[in-house]
Amino acid sequence: MTSKRNIFCFVLLALAAAPCFAAEGGLRAAVSVGRDGDGALLLSGADCGTLERQAAALGAWRTRLHEETGATGVCRCAGETCELRVASVAPDFVNRMHGVKAGRWGPNCWDTALVSDKILSAPSFTSPEEMAFWMKSPLCRAVGVREVPRPGDIIALRDQAGEEVHGFIYLTEELSFSKNYLTVAAPYALQSPDDVYAEFPVDKECRNPGSSAACAVRSDYFRCSTLQDYLATANLPADVDYPGAAAVVSEAERTISDIAMRWKTNPEIQNNAQAVLASKKEALLPVRDLSSRHSGLLWTALTLRIDSLLHQIDLI
Repeated sequence: MTSKRNIFCFVLLALAAAPCFAAEGGLRAAVSVGRDGDGALLLSGADCGTLERQAAALGAWRTRLHEETGATGVCRCAGETCELRVASVAPDFVNRMHGVKAGRWGPNCWDTALVSDKILSAPSFTSPEEMAFWMKSPLCRAVGVREVPRPGDIIALRDQAGEEVHGFIYLTEELSFSKNYLTVAAPYALQSPDDVYAEFPVDKECRNPGSSAACAVRSDYFRCSTLQDYLATANLPADVDYPGAAAVVSEAERTISDIAMRWKTNPEIQNNAQAVLASKKEALLPVRDLSSRHSGLLWTALTLRIDSLLHQIDLI
């Protein structure tokens, strides 16, 4: 994983220990994100109008994901600072993961975008090939140059060769959701898009949908359906082999994700981790062989998912 296409998301090893996110609530833009005394997501800023706009965007994204949306809190100001609770409108994954750091290397930017939009199921490593596949799939479409980005759109940063550089979720001009690197130092975070662009430099004129191919790095926007929504309407032909294969991969994915995410918060998980991971690798390899002999969107997706999971095992 040291090829050119991975360099931005993986960064130089020398930066592995450097946090990519300021202290909780320490964003550099007009909106700060933290948690209140109950652990609920809390937005802070200079005025209620800005905060309410972020809350509306979070709620719109949550609705797209078919999660029941509650009422926002009441914006309250003291001195020059206003605060607004948004736990009832932020998607469940964002509520759960903001500020969280993985226990082992692996869960990365592309995986964060795909899990956030319910295309993938659990935090783990995702390869650039897997990211590119989903952006080209029937689940996603490019946002046109004349279109206005919507909350929950995926921003895929690409270089001039079209290779994946970074991926994150658009919410507003003030707020996005990203895990900036695959290291244990990088948390999942609601943060300013400017903070993301500070880590993965993109000229301002190259940050909008339909940016010029002349850009060294450009922002391509995609609007995606959840995998469940796609499967409900795609009328794919029945395949007797696929459900069993997918079940093996899903179970392995849950276990591998759990180990990678809880390595530090639940040290007991380390005791038999290598034996568990070896058993999951043993289960995945024959499914990988089976899936490589099939064609079609779901089988190709399964092959790519297995490859990413096998790499995640190596990183643990």
